[in-house]
Amino acid sequence: MTIFIDRSFLLRVSPKLKKFSQKKEDLYNFRCPICGDSQKNKHKARGYIYRKKNGYFYMCHNCGISTTFYNFLDKVDPNLIQEYTLERYKNDSGNNNVPEPDFKEIKSDPPKFKQKLDIPSIESLPDGHFAKDYVIGRKIPESFYCDLYFTQDFKSFIESLNVVKDGLKEDDARLVIPFYNENKELICVQGRALGDSKLRYITVKLNDDTHKFFGLDRIDKDKMVYVVEGPIDSLFLENSIATADSNLSAAERVLDKSRFTLVFDNEPRNKEICKQMEKAIEEHFNIVIWPEMMEDYKDINEMITGGFSSDEIQDIISKSTFVNLRAKMEFINWKKV
Repeated sequence: MTIFIDRSFLLRVSPKLKKFSQKKEDLYNFRCPICGDSQKNKHKARGYIYRKKNGYFYMCHNCGISTTFYNFLDKVDPNLIQEYTLERYKNDSGNNNVPEPDFKEIKSDPPKFKQKLDIPSIESLPDGHFAKDYVIGRKIPESFYCDLYFTQDFKSFIESLNVVKDGLKEDDARLVIPFYNENKELICVQGRALGDSKLRYITVKLNDDTHKFFGLDRIDKDKMVYVVEGPIDSLFLENSIATADSNLSAAERVLDKSRFTLVFDNEPRNKEICKQMEKAIEEHFNIVIWPEMMEDYKDINEMITGGFSSDEIQDIISKSTFVNLRAKMEFINWKKV
């Protein structure tokens, strides 16, 4: 009952909260009404309401405040606080101690949120922007627009992260894809060229000691994980990560071998991919061997832009997953080198 009351009052006050949106069940995001959030970027929203046990709490990643929903509501809409108090505490028999507003930091275990990059997200770009048009053309789901970014100068962006990377060019416009670990900490960024470039992809690790895997922050390790090469490809599959290279079996560094399936690009004439697939089969990994009907598509994104849905691709993957001797037989029929 308590969580229902908190939720109903949050929705009542939501028109006063700029950029208010629901991220998932019992997780809401908006610009912090207490500190005003970023003054430079009006698209940034770093205030969060989240559930802890049977009530809501508030925290802001800009000013660092962390407090109860009661205190938050009292600050945002004092006119509602009396009505909220009557609803919230009327059934607490023998408890007449209504909490006083107190914005001192409280000890709690708020959820972890991904670090936002200090460059425009694809979601924030105006319609018609060439980077947004590129993402739309690739048919990337809109739900990921807030997690993909754009920079007009990839070199300057990398320098802003205090990372040294040789060979970067000035004024190199790129789609920026951030990689996070299980704790939602930024570990790596990849830049996808949006113009003519010899290097379509540039992947930069923030720390040499970290693993270079995309999607670790959003997978369920208790379910089957699908390992692909390209981060964009992983956005079309359920519970998927990307290695950003053809060494998919490297996923064994972060996942249990029996709980993931290797989904290589569909390139039977690519010697490196064939070599990696043959090695993976010998090491008894679950592996997808694409059926002949998919021969016109070299990767998952091409299948999507070619008219297949994510559900259809997921079904094909499920029916084309093999291991050991069967995998070896299917691989021999598939490869063209």
